[in-house]
Amino acid sequence: MQDLYYSKKLDQYFPTRVDYLLYAHDGRGLGHVSRTTAVGLALKRLYPEARILLITGSAKTHVMVGRGALDWIKLPSYQTVLAAGASEGRDGESGFYKSVLGNLRAEMIVKMVEVLRPRCLLVDHNPVGKRQELLPALEQGLVADCHWVLGLRAIVGEDKAVWTDATARVVEDYYGEILWYGDRSVLGPAAMERIGSHFARSPAEMGYVSRVRELARFYEDQAENGEQLACTVSLPWFGPHTRSLVHNLYEVLDRLGERHGRSHIYVERSRAQEVAELFDPLPHCLVEPVGDRYIGSLLNSRVALIYGGYNSILDVLALATPALVVLRATRDREQQVHLDLLQRSVGGALQVVEEVEATSRALEEALRQLLAAEPGSSPPINCNGAGNTARHLHRLVQEQG
Repeated sequence: MQDLYYSKKLDQYFPTRVDYLLYAHDGRGLGHVSRTTAVGLALKRLYPEARILLITGSAKTHVMVGRGALDWIKLPSYQTVLAAGASEGRDGESGFYKSVLGNLRAEMIVKMVEVLRPRCLLVDHNPVGKRQELLPALEQGLVADCHWVLGLRAIVGEDKAVWTDATARVVEDYYGEILWYGDRSVLGPAAMERIGSHFARSPAEMGYVSRVRELARFYEDQAENGEQLACTVSLPWFGPHTRSLVHNLYEVLDRLGERHGRSHIYVERSRAQEVAELFDPLPHCLVEPVGDRYIGSLLNSRVALIYGGYNSILDVLALATPALVVLRATRDREQQVHLDLLQRSVGGALQVVEEVEATSRALEEALRQLLAAEPGSSPPINCNGAGNTARHLHRLVQEQG
């Protein structure tokens, strides 16, 4: 297919290639698709005439896009659970065994790249894709003038998808650039140096990527006219200890009462009815599935209670919302390391409790401390990573011509 399509009716040429194709594999949480969505929204904001598509298997992409304008192609989803601190795959919702699904998705991605012929292809975190589903498209070199770009989160953790020699060779052979979604003034040089040493090239520092920062402008009316809330709670997926956390939280919000305002609790859709029934005796607590209203609630909240993923932490940092962060157990302690470094910059605005130690007493003490604190200003952290990345990718495409 040629790069331009001619319309006889309009006597005008139209481009036939996608400018930016963005890939986010569907993991256990929402961090990958959240970061990628944020970059896509920033591209739409800064370059509204650009042609942009997101590829992902995440079933919650529409929630991530919210009121923004970003189109995406939905792959059949993987299913992942947390077992003994590690991710473990399950058959997807489409009914395919995980390895079969990986092969099918790989073939689908090859066809998408072949048809869309992107000028730039941004990959989040995993250079070869979930179950190596990007490898066929990379190895076939379907688009000779496509810039393949890898984006890595601030603290990568001990993920074998990143740190193997085989992955380093893939990046060396096929990727033009590596972007780092972190802030060196907060995290120090170690993270970037490790990436540079492993991949034999220095990453470009973009800053933290915040989806909420890109979407907040669409919720300004809700923020200005909405009621002041005491707390917004985000529980986007349940693990082995989440049920206990929810029951302890019920006790805390019962004791706190209504004097600080109402609380909004957002949970994964499959658990919404169960949690709503638990909180039904508390008229100052509203329970609903994770969705479009979350950002507006967060904008109006004095404090937040979140799990310690990259996506959720950036939500509260970007909006300068004090937060109680609940840490799930992971083998590499990635979240704990990240939060320790962030707390040095934001101080008491982030309170942290291990999930297995999140008793009602521990939750109550932390929430009371946060509610009693004076409203803070924006933290000294670079949360402009989405816009910086969008500008960086735009320069690559413009230089390509």
